[in-house]
Amino acid sequence: MYRHFLLLISLSLVLSSCSFDNAPKLVSTEEQNASIERPQPPPPLPDDIPGQIEYSRKEKDRILKLSPDSPIPQAERVSFAGLKYFPVDMKYRLSARLEKYSTSEKVKMPTSKGTQDEYIRYGAVKFTIDNSEHSLDTFKSVSTDVDPKRLFIPFRDITSGKETYGSGRYLEIEEDSKGAYTMDFNLAYNPYCAYNIDYSCPIPPAQNTLKVAIKAGEKNFHE
Repeated sequence: MYRHFLLLISLSLVLSSCSFDNAPKLVSTEEQNASIERPQPPPPLPDDIPGQIEYSRKEKDRILKLSPDSPIPQAERVSFAGLKYFPVDMKYRLSARLEKYSTSEKVKMPTSKGTQDEYIRYGAVKFTIDNSEHSLDTFKSVSTDVDPKRLFIPFRDITSGKETYGSGRYLEIEEDSKGAYTMDFNLAYNPYCAYNIDYSCPIPPAQNTLKVAIKAGEKNFHE
């Protein structure tokens, strides 16, 4: 099954690497809750990857608008018409390999609030775009509340600060004992602080800056 599609459906509301910091309380209504819980049209078939991605984007928009836990500021939610994305491009759905580091080093990752979050620097995921090989460090959370198979990949690229959020975007993969991975940048998403400054979000480390434009995934939220 398309694991990343299921991950996006959750909006990272549970799995988000951002933490809430003194944001105003978002109050739900019975109508909002009913709308969220109302059955939606079934998703496309599993082998229809572009269709799955488009479906997940619509679901994400719906929940961001209606959920009481949405990071979209209350004042902006009435006019919220959905996030902006690059068109789905299968060029950015790539085969990758994970090279684990010999030691699981704990590192401090700066956040948008000037604090530091602790992660385990786990390995490097390597992949090829336009006949050029690239590498991104992957991280695991130190929290026992996070699935230990979840690999967190914060990154920046040439689009950062232009078409996409300046502080970078996130991608996630699930550790696989077989060692075969798919890096789908169509699933790259913004941290919550891109929507709301009351969140504290990890900033991608310098080594996770790609010297290539990743024209896939989520674009800037604010123009």
